[in-house]
Amino acid sequence: MKRGIGIVFALVLVGARPAPVQDPPIADRPEKLTYPSMKYEVPDPARMRTVLKNGMVVYAIEDRSLPKVDLSIVLRAGSFWEPKGKEGLAGMTGALMRTGGTRSRPPQEIDDQVEFLAAQLSVGVGDVSGNASLSILSKDFDAGLGLLTDILANPDFKQEKIDLWKAQQLDRLKARNDATAAIEGRESTLLLYGDYPVNSHMTKASLDSINRDDLVAYHRRFFHPSAMIVSAAGDFSKPELLAKLEGAFKEWPTPAPEKVTIPVVNYQPKPGVYCLPAKQANVNQGRVTIGHLGIDLNNPDAFVIRIMSYIFGQGGFSSRLVKVVRTDAGLAYSVGCDYRPGVSYTGTFRMLFQSRSESCLYAAKLCLQEMERMQKEPVTEEELKGAISFYMDAFPGLFFATPIQTASTFASAEFNGYPKDYYQTYRARINAVTAADIQRAAKQYMKADKLVFVFVGNLDAIKGGDGKTPVKIEDFGAVTDLPLPDPLTLVRPGPGQ
Repeated sequence: MKRGIGIVFALVLVGARPAPVQDPPIADRPEKLTYPSMKYEVPDPARMRTVLKNGMVVYAIEDRSLPKVDLSIVLRAGSFWEPKGKEGLAGMTGALMRTGGTRSRPPQEIDDQVEFLAAQLSVGVGDVSGNASLSILSKDFDAGLGLLTDILANPDFKQEKIDLWKAQQLDRLKARNDATAAIEGRESTLLLYGDYPVNSHMTKASLDSINRDDLVAYHRRFFHPSAMIVSAAGDFSKPELLAKLEGAFKEWPTPAPEKVTIPVVNYQPKPGVYCLPAKQANVNQGRVTIGHLGIDLNNPDAFVIRIMSYIFGQGGFSSRLVKVVRTDAGLAYSVGCDYRPGVSYTGTFRMLFQSRSESCLYAAKLCLQEMERMQKEPVTEEELKGAISFYMDAFPGLFFATPIQTASTFASAEFNGYPKDYYQTYRARINAVTAADIQRAAKQYMKADKLVFVFVGNLDAIKGGDGKTPVKIEDFGAVTDLPLPDPLTLVRPGPGQ
């Protein structure tokens, strides 16, 4: 018995293999981990792109990993082209295309079919674009496509749904001054863009004026296959998908859409300090926006500004504004900047923060000091490397994480008129940014003499300051107190009202 055990033991020893040696050995601390350089090739959009006989452009990617199909449509429509006095018409059209039924299907039947198919189906219209999307199991794609096509081509805008949507929007209008965040966003955009379509807001009068005929006319004016760019990815054969799209949109009841252009921003904001009260007088936090008009995507320094913005305040906890205003001084609940190039029209440069009312002035002063430091001193090598690494490493995830995102990225690029090599050259242009470029851009594109300051909250507490730091609100420019506009009319009360 013992001899048998010994033989087995010997066999085990003979058959044993030494443990593999890690090459290189695993690091003992996270910061010592090393990774191979990432290699990612941008897909060729030409291999995805097809133009159908009706003029519809389709970007399609076959992906058999899951039994589903994702489809997205974008077209040129939006609130920018609403008739005067009909503000809200664009958004109402998009919402009621989805909820208002079609000529052959009442609203409830559509809702029931979407639920039965376990599909996700949406339609919407924003400021300069309209969109529709469908996500559905591949076995039910034909049914889902028929449903989506019917909604896009034959909306019926049932009166009861119109009445319901108007009632819901009226409740929202009544509450538009309730949140300081809503006041800050609306009023800062108004001060920066002035009389530009982005500031055409719905009122009770415009809402009341919209009728079914307006919805029908707006739909006919903009919705047509020749205006659509489609993104599709999923469990399908590309030739079969294209044939199905060709057939689904073959019979379209409306003429070709109106060709519209996005107007140029010509407004010159008036620098200064603008103060708006919170609806609740005793609110203990103030909201502040400091900014001016920025650039659009065609600016030759767009990629430099992208890196500059990341370092300055858009890069989260690694950014300067967060470190100085929040981490070191402890003044802000949230702080950052937004200096992204405008895609459809000129964008804005904004420093934004939320702070205790009494500390708003000091926090604003620190933001200005950091802006000045960006202009006077080059960023550090560590800051530059961190910002570039973020965009280089995040590049695939930002634009190509999934097949439908990949198709949509190229569809959006065509829709917005990006250069054909935009994504092919993206990383090279990011990687080429230098500290000298950033300092030059900070001097050129951060303009202290153009800044508009917007303070929202308990104005007495904000203007009073913290009693410790020598900063007054007048230090930032001429101060204008603006009363909140009536939420239903957006008309401000005059003196004595």
